[in-house]
Amino acid sequence: MNIEITSRHFTASEQLKELVNEKVKKIEKFNNEIISCNVILTKENNSENVEIIAHAKGHDFISSENEDIFERSLTNAVNKISNQIKKQHEKAIGR
Repeated sequence: MNIEITSRHFTASEQLKELVNEKVKKIEKFNNEIISCNVILTKENNSENVEIIAHAKGHDFISSENEDIFERSLTNAVNKISNQIKKQHEKAIGR
């Protein structure tokens, strides 16, 4: 899975990039057909936004989360996208 990280209004540290890679790789265990993930980190006034767009064969999964720190935003966004992938997988098996 190819992970692309984009940071807006700031420069992401290596530590933050490693954290993003570590967390986003976890969604691969729910669907191994995920081709790529775009992670957009945005820093605004006093909030930090994380948007994840995962591209899989035939499906795109999108989640966005806005919290006061990137770690919390990232964790919540990964949880949201994981739930979407699990639901899609259950739907595909149920057919």
